[in-house]
Amino acid sequence: MRLSVTSGLQTFRRGAAAVGILALSAGAAGAQIVFDGNLLFGNSATATLAGQFSGAPTAAPACAAGFNAVQLGTVQYTNNSYADPLLTGAIYQANVVPDWRPAAGSPAFGGNAGHGKAVDLPNDGFFQDRCYVGGLGPQPETDWTQGWTYYDSLGTTRQDLHLPGMPDPRPLATYQNINLYQSQTWSADSNYRINGQLRVKDQTTLTIAPGVVVFQERATIGTLIVERGGKLIADGTADKVIIITTDAPPDSQVTGSIGGIVIHGRATTNAANACAGDSAASEGGAAGFYGGNDDTDNSGILRYVRVEYAGREITPNNELNSFTLNALGTGTKLEFLQAHRGADDSFEFFGGAANIRYIVGTDNTDDGLDWQMGWHGKAQFGVIRTSATRAPSGTQNGDKGIEADNKENDEDNITCSGRSNPTVSHFTFVGDKRSGPSFPGSSAAVHLRRGTAGQVLNSILYNYKTTGLLVEGNTTYQAHCSGSPVAPALLCGGTANVPLAEGRVFVARGAPNPFRNSFVIRFALPHAARAKVDVFSADGRLVKSFGGGELPAGEHAFTWNVERATPSGVYFYRVLTDGAEATGKIVRVE
Repeated sequence: MRLSVTSGLQTFRRGAAAVGILALSAGAAGAQIVFDGNLLFGNSATATLAGQFSGAPTAAPACAAGFNAVQLGTVQYTNNSYADPLLTGAIYQANVVPDWRPAAGSPAFGGNAGHGKAVDLPNDGFFQDRCYVGGLGPQPETDWTQGWTYYDSLGTTRQDLHLPGMPDPRPLATYQNINLYQSQTWSADSNYRINGQLRVKDQTTLTIAPGVVVFQERATIGTLIVERGGKLIADGTADKVIIITTDAPPDSQVTGSIGGIVIHGRATTNAANACAGDSAASEGGAAGFYGGNDDTDNSGILRYVRVEYAGREITPNNELNSFTLNALGTGTKLEFLQAHRGADDSFEFFGGAANIRYIVGTDNTDDGLDWQMGWHGKAQFGVIRTSATRAPSGTQNGDKGIEADNKENDEDNITCSGRSNPTVSHFTFVGDKRSGPSFPGSSAAVHLRRGTAGQVLNSILYNYKTTGLLVEGNTTYQAHCSGSPVAPALLCGGTANVPLAEGRVFVARGAPNPFRNSFVIRFALPHAARAKVDVFSADGRLVKSFGGGELPAGEHAFTWNVERATPSGVYFYRVLTDGAEATGKIVRVE
C-alpha cells in the first residue's frame, strides 16, 4: 500500500518547546533531496545526522529556519534505521582483503528482526529492487566484488593477482603525448605505457582488450583522455580485468602518481550554457572541453576496469581523479569499475546523465563519489571506503563517501542540465577512524551542499568520524523545500528495534506504520534519565502524553492504544530526554 500525505510545514508548540515538521505531499517530486531506506551506525563523535540553516531563507518561506538533516532523516523520511550492520570485516586492515558483506543476522537484510527497510526504486529498466540495504546482499546472492578487485596497500603482495599476465613478459608499446586520429585496438598480446597525455580524438575509437595492463608514467602524469566524439571501449571480464596503473616499481607505488581516465562527453551540464553550444573546460590539467545538448551521448564502454594510484592535485580545487567523467550521456556504459588508492576522488561526475553500477572505491585520499555541474544520472550497487591518511602531496585527506554540489561558484545555477539531481541506491559507505576522532580523514558518509538535489536510498553509512548525513547551506535547503517531494514506498522490512543513542542525535522508532488500533514507540536510554513522549495531531494539538518520570538505562516502549473516536490521518510524536529529542511521523488508517 502506498500512502501519500499532503501537508505544509507545521510548527507545534507546547510551552517553550517547538518542533518543525515538514510533511510530504502527493505532488510530483522535483529536484529535491530524498534520504530514505538507509542504515546508519557508528558515525560519531558529533552526530549521525547534522546540518541546518545558517539563517532563515528568503526564497522558500515554507522551509523555516531550524529544519535540518535530523528532521530530514527521521521525520520527513521514516524508513531510515539505526543499528549495527555487523560489517566489521569492511574496516581497513593492512593488506587484508575486506569483507563487504554484513554478517548473518545483520539488520541490513530484510526479514532479520524487522530490519532491512529497503524502499521501492523507479521501474525504469536500470534500477533493480532488492530486499536489503547496502552494496551487497546475503547469500546466496553473488558477491559481485570477487575476482577482479585488488586491495593491497603496498603493491607487493601476490603480483599475479595484482597484475594478471605479468611478468609474462609481454611486449610493451609506449605512447608519448599522442593524439589518436585513427581508431586502434590494444590487444592482449602486449601491455602499453602512456607518457604524458594520450588523447582519443573526435570520431576515433580506442579499444582495449580484456587483460591488458596500461602503465601511465608517473614522471609526466600519464593520462588517458577521451575527447568529445571519441570513444573508449575497455570491455574487460571478471577474470581478465583491464588495469590502469603507475609505471613505478611495485615497492614504490604511491597514491596520486598518474592521471587515470578522463572522458569528455556531449551531454548537458550547467557548467556552461551547453545547450546553446557553449563548452566547459575540464579541470585537472586535462586540457579539454565538454558539454552539449545530447543526454544520450555515447563515449564508449568501461567494464571490469581498475584504475590504481591515480589522481593528482594540480592546484587547490583543480584535480585529476581516478575516473573523471565530464558530461557523459546514457549511451556510455559504466560498470564493474574499481578506483584504488587514488588521490582526490574515486569517481567524479561533472554534469551529464550517465548511469553507473557495480563500483568499488578503496582507500582514496578524498571522496568516493563526487558530483557537480548538473549530474542527473543513476548509480546502483557500490562500495566506498575512504582513506584515513593524507595524500603524499600533503594537501588532501581521505574524506567523504559522497560529496555533492550543484555548482561550486553559482550554487543555484540550473542552466541547460538543471540542478544536480542523481539517484544513488544500494551503496556501502565505510569510514576510517585510525587518524583520530575528528577531521582530517573520513569525516562524513554523505555531504550534500551548494544547492544540490539528489536521492540517497537503501545504503549503509558506517564508521565515519563526524556524521552520517550532512546537509549544508541555505541554497541546498531552499532547493529542497521549494517543492513537495514524495517519500518512496517501503519495499520490504519493518521498523528497526535498535535505535541510536550516540552523539547529538537521539532517535526513537515506532511500529507499525501505518497503524490501526495501537502503535508502539520504542527508544533506548544510554543511562538513567527522565523521558516523556508526546503525540500531536496534524494541526499541532496535543493528543496523548506518556511518561515524564525517571527511567533506567536500556530499551523502553510506550504503547498508544487508540480510542475508537480518534480520526484517521497523520500524527507526529516527540520523545524528550535529557535535553535531546527525536520526532517521527505516523499514519492511522481505518
